[in-house]
Amino acid sequence: MKVSYRSTVIFTGKHASLHIPDEVLHQLGTNRRAPLKVTVNNHTYQSTATAVAGQCRVVFPERERLAAGVDSPIEIEITLELDSGVREVDVPKALADALAQAGLRDTFDAQTYSKRREQARQVAEAKAEETIAKRVLKVLEALRG
Repeated sequence: MKVSYRSTVIFTGKHASLHIPDEVLHQLGTNRRAPLKVTVNNHTYQSTATAVAGQCRVVFPERERLAAGVDSPIEIEITLELDSGVREVDVPKALADALAQAGLRDTFDAQTYSKRREQARQVAEAKAEETIAKRVLKVLEALRG
C-alpha cells in the first residue's frame, strides 16, 4: 500500500527531513520506526521513520534531495510505502574482499541495514587508495569490537 501527502521539507542546518503525520502511519498500519520506501519527484530511496522532537520524520539526505531536485524548504508531494523486502546494500569491492578475507562477512550482514549502508557509503565515497584502505580497516575494527 502506498500513501501520498504533501509536506514542507524541514531543514536543520545542512540536514533535512520530512514530517510523517500520524494519520499517514495509521494508513500504512505501522509505527514510528518503520522501514520505508520514500518517493519525491519520481525519485525513490529507502529509509527508516524515526521520532524527532515529538514528531515522526524520515531523513532526506543531500544525495536524495539532489536526485529529487529539491534544494530548499518547499512543499512537496511525498509517497510512502512500507519496505518489507530484504534491504540490500551495495558493498564496494575493497570492503567485500576484506570482509571475506577476515571472515567477517556474516557479522557485517547481521548488522542493521542503516549500519551496513553507512559503512559501505564511507568506503565507496573514498577516492584515494590510502583513504579506502583506512576506511576498510575502520569497518573491520568495528566489527571485531
